Amino acid sequence: MNNLIRKFGFSLVPLFVVGAAAELGLRSAGWPQITEAFEHNEPFWLSDPNLRNKALDHKEERTSFQVSTNVDGLRTAGAVSEKASDAFRVMTLGCSTTFGWGVADAETYPAQLQKLLHDAGYTKVEVINGGQPGYTSFQGRWLWEESLHKYEPDVVLLGFVVQDARKAAYSDKSQAILQGDNRFMKDHVLYNSRVYLALRDLIGTVQVQAKERPEGGKGGVYRVPPEDYVDNLRTLAGAVQDQGAQPVLFGYPLEREGYTEVHRKILKAAAKELAIPYLELQSRMDKASRGESLYFQNDRGHANAQGNARIASWAFEFLVEHDLLGAKG
Repeated sequence: MNNLIRKFGFSLVPLFVVGAAAELGLRSAGWPQITEAFEHNEPFWLSDPNLRNKALDHKEERTSFQVSTNVDGLRTAGAVSEKASDAFRVMTLGCSTTFGWGVADAETYPAQLQKLLHDAGYTKVEVINGGQPGYTSFQGRWLWEESLHKYEPDVVLLGFVVQDARKAAYSDKSQAILQGDNRFMKDHVLYNSRVYLALRDLIGTVQVQAKERPEGGKGGVYRVPPEDYVDNLRTLAGAVQDQGAQPVLFGYPLEREGYTEVHRKILKAAAKELAIPYLELQSRMDKASRGESLYFQNDRGHANAQGNARIASWAFEFLVEHDLLGAKG
């Protein structure tokens, strides 16, 4: 038996030698290389903390809007992570659309949702705006683990769809890998191997070269491809449930469905698979925005104050109808 083990061990030596040589060769050749500037300097970022009426430029509209944040960079300036014993918290996750790009603090849909709830007698409900500009479900997973879970929300609206469906030179995961940030990789040790990356690249599961984006932005790859999107939704919903909260998959509405069609179908299917509530407002917004001005004139991707009010009212109706708020008072 010992001789058999020794023979088997010696038979592996050539494989180790070839693998090591390939690893050293790829490293000395500097592969993989970044072939185009990233969308952001780092895979993960946050709004500046403790802002007080900070004026931000809305370049498309040639105006500015004021933003206040708390210690964790959330656009709910007065929010603290410590939760009162009688409080009920609704947390909204998403990108700049949830954050409320272009509108004042009180005009964001989370802020208007809280006002509607208080006016209806749900005075103990706190709405925490967890939206961050540019965020996908990939960053959302990180932010939940980083800080959002500390707020102990009772209901979490997972509103990631707008940025996930956008095209970029690299997917978010590829960007993180190439910059050496492996916090989201289950096999992060293997991702340090150039040979492993080369094999993954050959079968198309990891993107190591930038995809060209011709004029019009129709090229490139999804920031979050469908298979990663499904995994992110499952992971986020599971993390929320593990903390005893109720997740809600929320297809945040744009003026028109457009490029988000594929991801919205996935979102709906995921809600059915996971057996959790699904808040779909796109069809209502499509209809409403044809008769009203609900988005900025020169920035059709972000709702104006009136558009945010519409979204808040629909979210309010949904939460009440699905009995997700508990008792009033």
